[in-house]
Amino acid sequence: MGHIWMPSEAFVRSLSEDAGCRSGFALGEIDILECLGSDHRFVEEITAREIVRLASSDYADAVGDLLFALGAARTPGMPPLSRRFLWNIGQEPGEGLDLSELMKVEAVGREFARRKLARDDSQAEVLQELKLLLGANEAAWLPGLLAAIDEEIGVNPFYVRQVVKSDPILLRDLFQSESLPSDDGRFFDQRFIDFLNRNPEKMFEMNWRQFEGLTAEWFQRNGYTVELGPGRNDGGVDLRIWKDDISQSGPPTVIVQCKRYKEKIDRVTVKALYSDLIFEKATGAMVVTTSDISRGAKKDIEVREYPITTANLETVTTWLSKMRTPGNGFLNFDDPTQK
Repeated sequence: MGHIWMPSEAFVRSLSEDAGCRSGFALGEIDILECLGSDHRFVEEITAREIVRLASSDYADAVGDLLFALGAARTPGMPPLSRRFLWNIGQEPGEGLDLSELMKVEAVGREFARRKLARDDSQAEVLQELKLLLGANEAAWLPGLLAAIDEEIGVNPFYVRQVVKSDPILLRDLFQSESLPSDDGRFFDQRFIDFLNRNPEKMFEMNWRQFEGLTAEWFQRNGYTVELGPGRNDGGVDLRIWKDDISQSGPPTVIVQCKRYKEKIDRVTVKALYSDLIFEKATGAMVVTTSDISRGAKKDIEVREYPITTANLETVTTWLSKMRTPGNGFLNFDDPTQK
């Protein structure tokens, strides 16, 4: 590929647009630098305030690195389509297809992606050519190849997609805002889930209200009816949840207290939660925390047989992994011809 000459400010804008539309985030220079890290190879170009020269492949890698940091791509950089295909079918170069055959799949796959984006009727002809290249392995390998093509479309900045973009959100809202989604029946934005799955250490910095929303989202996705408290002046009960076969007019199945703490949950917190459980006539209670429960609090639960469980940092990290979306960009290409 050739080279791109542009002012560093234009480089930042391009990164913001190309990574932003694919991740769903509105990104400023500070966001980009924080995501990439101070030792990233393009920090100098981003902050140069002068004309910079980049290879086209380097620019694509920069977008890929940013998408990876945001949780919207499964790998950093911009690996070729053929590499994504091999990952999907669990093979290494030279296994199954030789290098020349793999390069043909790469070239024809890229052409299929371009025609798919253009909604060109001739894409069916190119798809047939791909099937012929796969030969006897078509049934086993074609799903992995088509998934690789969709992933390529989803993250590669050199594909132009005619799609409706969802409203971008500010990454800093995860850390500074108490506002939660209000118009889609969700408690926590999927883009934040993907970001935290990639950067679980950021849970210690997220806004306390966002942590409550994340917890509510987990229980709702697992079939519970969830009532999220007002956040402030909630009497110590952050969530009330009911099993799907229990009426919300009765006592909650479980009450939940969310603690975005680095310190361990102490005995006082546990005893207060048990008092809330009695008052609410709930079956059980749970502490969800970015830390863990202290030894003394754990002993109180065991000795006094409190019906209290804990979801610690390891558990919440597992929740994120289970709720994340596949790493092919926030905006998935919708091709009606493949339905």
